[in-house]
Amino acid sequence: MGFLIKKRGIDIRRKPSLWMVVLFAAIVVAEAFVNDRLLHLQKKESIDLLFSLLIACPLLFLYGKSITMKTDSRVLASISTAIYLIHPLVMEFVYKSGYFRSFQDVVFLVMLTAAGFILVFLNRKLKYLL
Repeated sequence: MGFLIKKRGIDIRRKPSLWMVVLFAAIVVAEAFVNDRLLHLQKKESIDLLFSLLIACPLLFLYGKSITMKTDSRVLASISTAIYLIHPLVMEFVYKSGYFRSFQDVVFLVMLTAAGFILVFLNRKLKYLL
């Protein structure tokens, strides 16, 4: 999809509207709901590859690409690297420890974000951490 976006110059000609992005995000959620509740697919089966993602992901990318942010790209790169490196450890702690029975996803996101920012802060002080 990215190849076609670049080859056809879609990112230059058209910017998707917010309602279209929200609509396709809702379609992704609806497809996941159908797979889980109506088709009763087991967790062992790969249900994370949804057909609606073929359209929703490029739309979200094109919408986000056109948003300008006033920040240093090095900070964003450091945060994404920190989250990428630390997420398996945080997942192991939150989902397999048994401490967090309810709101596991919220606890995971909060702990992951906090750990990412801590690593970025430590990287500024220690250098070469990330």
